[in-house]
Amino acid sequence: MAFQLKNSSLVLTLMFIIMSLCSSASAQTPGIATYYTPPYVPSACNGNQDDGVMIAALSEGLYNGGANCGTYYQVTCTGGTNEGTPHPCLGTGPVTVKIVELCPSPGCKGDIDLSQEAFEAIADTASGSIKIDYQQL
Repeated sequence: MAFQLKNSSLVLTLMFIIMSLCSSASAQTPGIATYYTPPYVPSACNGNQDDGVMIAALSEGLYNGGANCGTYYQVTCTGGTNEGTPHPCLGTGPVTVKIVELCPSPGCKGDIDLSQEAFEAIADTASGSIKIDYQQL
């Protein structure tokens, strides 16, 4: 009976650890997204390589000196940042973008600067900026 109790405790402990790891791996971070328009080449990460249009730039802190070049982020619109367009989200779900650029300070107005096409996939561009949840994939 004692052996069975120890195994049950071990199983419960392992389940708790696995669940904790899964929940932290999928944690979303709130932030602000803006957008930029073509041309998208050259980029800070890939020079003259064409990375398509589902791309984004990161603020200096997230860009991390270029360490996040080529990573992918999932971005979800959660609301408006101003009263001009209080409900800009299209309700289409998240968009996945490849990081190819730096959004330098002081010009960067958000955490993630999406390509116009990526922004249009989740929100009305008339808003200019939106509240988002994002996570690195």
